[in-house]
Amino acid sequence: MTTVWRAFLTASAVLMGFLILAIPFVERGTGTFVISVVSFAMLAVVFVASAAFIRADWDPFENLL
Repeated sequence: MTTVWRAFLTASAVLMGFLILAIPFVERGTGTFVISVVSFAMLAVVFVASAAFIRADWDPFENLL
């Protein structure tokens, strides 16, 4: 299951990197800026959660198998 969490961690890190690279091209106060900030917040939550799950070695399906 750690492989899945690492995939989420990597994907969110790459997408946050793209958003950071796009910052100079987004004007403040526009709809694009709002979407960028909300997207960054959601990706940051996924990044932190997947890092915590990897650190805790959490397997949500261990009781089912």
